[in-house]
Amino acid sequence: MAPSFGSYIAGSLAVIGILAALGLGGYWLRRWIVPEFSGALARLADATLAVALLLLSLEILGTLSVLRFGWIICVTIAVGLAAALLGYWKAPDRGEEVSAPAVQKWALIMAIAVASFTMAEWTFPSQLNLDQGMFGGDTTWYHMPLAATMAQEHSTVHLHFTDPLRLAVWFYPQSSELIHAAAIVLFHTDWLSPLINLVWLAIALLACWCVGRPYKVGPATLIAGAIILDSGVMIETQPGEARNDIMGLAFLVAFIAFLINGHQRRAPKEGTAVQDAPERGAPLLDKGPLVMAGIAAGLAASVKTTFLVPVAAIAIGVFLFSGRGRRWTTAWILGLTIFLTGGYWYVRAAIKTGGNPIPITQFGPLNLPVPDQMPLDPRPRFAVAHYLTEPTVYRRWFFPQLENALGPLWPLILIMGIAAAVFLIWRSRNTVLRVIAAAALLTAFVYVFTPLTAAGQPGSPTGFFTNTRYLIPGLILAMVMLPLARPLRAPDRRAMITMWFLAAVYWVTVLTTPRWYTTYIFGTIFLTLALVWVPTALALGRSQRVVSRRIVAVVAALVVLLAVVLGRAQQVQYADQHYTNTKLFLGEGGPQEAYAFAQKLQHKRIGIIGDSEIIFGQYGFFGNPPTNEVQWIGVPGPHGAYRLPTSCPQFMERINAGNYDYLIMSRETEDSKEGEYGPYWYPVYEWVKGDPAVKKVIEEPLIQPQPDYVFKVKGQVSPRYCPTPQEEEKFEAGIEAEEEKAQIQAEKKEAEGIE
Repeated sequence: MAPSFGSYIAGSLAVIGILAALGLGGYWLRRWIVPEFSGALARLADATLAVALLLLSLEILGTLSVLRFGWIICVTIAVGLAAALLGYWKAPDRGEEVSAPAVQKWALIMAIAVASFTMAEWTFPSQLNLDQGMFGGDTTWYHMPLAATMAQEHSTVHLHFTDPLRLAVWFYPQSSELIHAAAIVLFHTDWLSPLINLVWLAIALLACWCVGRPYKVGPATLIAGAIILDSGVMIETQPGEARNDIMGLAFLVAFIAFLINGHQRRAPKEGTAVQDAPERGAPLLDKGPLVMAGIAAGLAASVKTTFLVPVAAIAIGVFLFSGRGRRWTTAWILGLTIFLTGGYWYVRAAIKTGGNPIPITQFGPLNLPVPDQMPLDPRPRFAVAHYLTEPTVYRRWFFPQLENALGPLWPLILIMGIAAAVFLIWRSRNTVLRVIAAAALLTAFVYVFTPLTAAGQPGSPTGFFTNTRYLIPGLILAMVMLPLARPLRAPDRRAMITMWFLAAVYWVTVLTTPRWYTTYIFGTIFLTLALVWVPTALALGRSQRVVSRRIVAVVAALVVLLAVVLGRAQQVQYADQHYTNTKLFLGEGGPQEAYAFAQKLQHKRIGIIGDSEIIFGQYGFFGNPPTNEVQWIGVPGPHGAYRLPTSCPQFMERINAGNYDYLIMSRETEDSKEGEYGPYWYPVYEWVKGDPAVKKVIEEPLIQPQPDYVFKVKGQVSPRYCPTPQEEEKFEAGIEAEEEKAQIQAEKKEAEGIE
């Protein structure tokens, strides 16, 4: 059932009030911190500060375990208004703003067209998932389970163990998930989740423009960024999902935009582009731009650990090149702001593990504690570097998947990015540009050696495509820097040629793999209107002084009112339709009936265990709306470890400890391979099926890769009903016979197909 209309109106008013207060706070703080920022750059700073205020408010509430409807509204609005009062009190009089260099009309039109097409293409899969549900593997595996658990527990203090895999995803930074959790609390449903990434896309496009803004090439840097943001791997993984790469990218690009625009105060005269080198004796960056850069960098680092490399590299570079007498000022400003907005999840990890802020590594000789996970992986953990000397893998996997990820011009895109970074390091007189270019190359280099970038069985890196996402941070940094190279931007005619060339690359890239659905045209028009056309038109109107603040307020109110009216219909439709067609994600395998059964449950405790189809599809068991408490049945260990139960008595003990209403499981914890059982194969179904305290309510015997079961728990289970060793051996023999029969049938079917 969809939440009531009254609940929807309450949630909508709460969101409007929160955004208005935080927006006001961001505006006045920006007027205080960087009064010289104007136009698009000022709006980027406003948005960055508003998001920072939102996350800090939610982190405080989560730490106090009061992440509830009333508290979220009161605290976020209070924080926003308090920030506004502080900024209003401290902000200098108007008149310090530095105007942006003027851009040519056709360049502006092309930039708006690219931004509109990019947003439109993202809206189609977003609306599709708003109808059908979010089926991305990472979304249903851990992003949304973490968010839903925060919303249920009203807390960010406790770890939510999603599985026994080596990755220990419960230690990942979770700023994106926290925002999804707040939306669930406000609306009592997750219907907004498929749309949230569109907001980050809008901020990312704005940040790309701002990178080139002081050099009068904002349209070109926007188009260069859009080539990456609208690439195949981004479209396949981000729109309509809870995957968080786009949020990190938005604030990573904002980070470098604030650093680059820190020079704009030295523009030779109003309306012209800045020079490459700062004035002799001037500091590399003033405190205001450093504060904004640190806030954006912290936000990026609070999303994914993959953003730590570029953030750290750029921050260290800025520190080293700040000049004598300025280094420690740069260090404490950047360090404090990055820690303030990005340190929360790393501090939590350090507390939970006993001292390690990044539990995926022991930090070399420091030998910090890490969770002792079982060596279980979604795919074998190969890096791209593992295949550097194997041309067959290049030909069969890397080249075709790079085309899928970046489009048919992928060699040109990679060459342009690398060439731009190398040139800027070698020839640029601007220290900030050289630092950013070096960080882009370093990020790409680290990607090559990152585990899982070529995950898959030896010689078959099936995870290569989706994990090209780890290359995207370095690639987008390099691409948005390309139009800043002096030979490509001066004189103006050469800058225009560069822009048109990038536009041609963009259109060839995006037109090869369109994902447009005619049934969603109206929604696409509205979303593009709300996130691109209206903000751009109002900003241009204000800059030309032809639009008053009153008109801005009226237009914004009309857009918000229309969004609220249309949103209710979408909320109801989402409740009626999402996760009803589970084959969209699970195909012919997986727990189809278990999914449908769990979707109808509310406020139940569900224990899950089994193979990959249970791990990666677990969000469907949270129900509609997501009120079920779902927990993988495992054994907690030191330093935040979570492992499989290794015996029937231990399994029974963990079931009783969980106080579950239902159990959902596959037959075993690991598939047998050609009659061989791995070291982490445990017959969990055989362990529990004979206990009278559980009642089987669903059995899916024909599902691949394993049968699945749902049990209702009626009381305490007991180890005395565990099977004997002889019974387990008989069970294993039966599985082997079943698999042999299935193999014979598959071979027969294949032979018939050949004939």
